[in-house]
Amino acid sequence: MTVSGKITSLVILLAACNIADAQTSPSPAAWHFDIGGMYEIENVEGQGEDKDVLYEPSIYFNAAYGDWTLGMTMYQEGPADYGNFTRGGYLNRPEFRVRYQFIDNDQVTFGLTGNVRNYGYHFKDDHGAQAGTANTQRYGLTPDWNINFDKQWSFNGWLSLYQFTDDLDETGYSDSRIEAETGIKYQFNQTVALKTNYYIERGFNLDENRNNGEFSTQEMRIYLPIEVGSNTFMPYTRLTLDRWSNWDWNTDLDREGHNYSRIGLFYGHDFDNGLSMSLEYAYEWEDHDDNDSSDDRFHYAGIGVNYAF
Repeated sequence: MTVSGKITSLVILLAACNIADAQTSPSPAAWHFDIGGMYEIENVEGQGEDKDVLYEPSIYFNAAYGDWTLGMTMYQEGPADYGNFTRGGYLNRPEFRVRYQFIDNDQVTFGLTGNVRNYGYHFKDDHGAQAGTANTQRYGLTPDWNINFDKQWSFNGWLSLYQFTDDLDETGYSDSRIEAETGIKYQFNQTVALKTNYYIERGFNLDENRNNGEFSTQEMRIYLPIEVGSNTFMPYTRLTLDRWSNWDWNTDLDREGHNYSRIGLFYGHDFDNGLSMSLEYAYEWEDHDDNDSSDDRFHYAGIGVNYAF
């Protein structure tokens, strides 16, 4: 999995599963639905394997009744060779989710999401001919929470535990993973807030005989959401605390260290008729300590649309 692939997975996870912020439960007497999609563009400057630009679309659908929410997302397979406009498959990585809201009041919210996702791969050889397929399943469990200490201070976050099965040698995934983001929010007034979060993602193997795809990422993430009417502006930054990986375990067992720093801007608009849209851009410095690759510069842009009814 490339660095850009991991970033894509994280962004889609937060957006589609709606676990970055606690939700308010809908009326138990009615169904509530939302449908939407995201279209993301990623580019690592000068990185040939990404063919300069990687396009990653996804579509999702959620249905909520009372404290229950059911959801499905179709993700795009990657990477792709856009030099000759070929790709292994289109929107062929489904994920299914179910979430239950255990607690929902003015002081505390707590929910739990279970999900399963399939990672499908279509391999090609050096001549572009089909060279087999692989499918890895990911099973996840994600609690999310928000605690309001008063009108200004709150503590919120989420924690995902994942287990991967099938074709791990082909796809390169470790068999287990943990991912979490949590921190403190301070609400200055009705317009401006500050969120300071700690983020961790760690891939590891419970099987002592395997070392596929192990990695660790720890970051400090700082957000400044600004609410102006139906508009949300949110500049943010990600600062690397520690990062390493051994995705090239077949040829090099040594861990590679990395230092990434990102700045970005998110913009969202609510049309007050069920329709909402979002735009996002980020620029990232990617510095590596291995001698076989130079430092990279990463660009991300995304557009999202959602309709609730």
